Amino acid sequence: MKDKFLIIALFLFLFSSCKSDDEKKKEANDMVEKFVHEVTLENYNAAYKLYPKFENLGSFWIPRDFEIESTIIEVDGSISIYGNYKKGLQKNELKFTLNDIGDGYKINSSKGLSSFYNTPLFQYCKLKGYLVLSENDIDYDVNLTKVCKEHEIEFDLLINKCARFISENVVMNTSQTTLVKDLYGDSFSGSVAITNNTAFEITNGAFDFNLLLLRGEEICDTKSISGIYSINPKSTNHHEILYERNTCRASKYKIQVSLSNKENFASEIIDKLSYAELL
Repeated sequence: MKDKFLIIALFLFLFSSCKSDDEKKKEANDMVEKFVHEVTLENYNAAYKLYPKFENLGSFWIPRDFEIESTIIEVDGSISIYGNYKKGLQKNELKFTLNDIGDGYKINSSKGLSSFYNTPLFQYCKLKGYLVLSENDIDYDVNLTKVCKEHEIEFDLLINKCARFISENVVMNTSQTTLVKDLYGDSFSGSVAITNNTAFEITNGAFDFNLLLLRGEEICDTKSISGIYSINPKSTNHHEILYERNTCRASKYKIQVSLSNKENFASEIIDKLSYAELL
């Protein structure tokens, strides 16, 4: 019986070795395209059979509109497939490594499928020295996901700390603000000056800008300030307001800046990580 298995194994090896390079590449390409198709349809059980380690990946991008760009047979006999897929309007690179285990090719690893790949958290882990992966790491996406998850809360706390710092230090410059009420007190007009006393660039893609209306020391209404796209570090933005309705006969005004999109602000933290960590 043992000899029979050895003969079968030898036959499979010889059969595999007789395949031309083009045949090997086609088989590998077909395997990857089938895997992508199953993932797109959310047939994950079928996808796990084609890429067993995919089950350990956790969070991932669905590679819509995947296109193979090149297929390379490596020195060790494995096959590397390079391609790209769409995430919104952006194209993202994706690499698969396949091995022939005797009964056909299986996907052994990937790079670029993890939803953490090239995110601010990914960049944070690289800058902090947490993520030490070579380009040819055999389990790149799986290991990347593991490391990023381990430090996700740490990075999230840093974002929240910096957001609080901004909310306390992006304020209305009263000496340059010219808001005045109309004769009846039903509306107000003028220019509101918002000063960014931080080294961060504050954008409306990451923060909401609001004007708080106060009667005495109590907030009686909140007005969203639109049309502000960004405020540069250590600078003042002047925003015109015309005949805004004064619903509560407020006598004073105050600026409120609050975080609305952590992902957008996270990129700014990565650009100024040393400054952010000193706050």
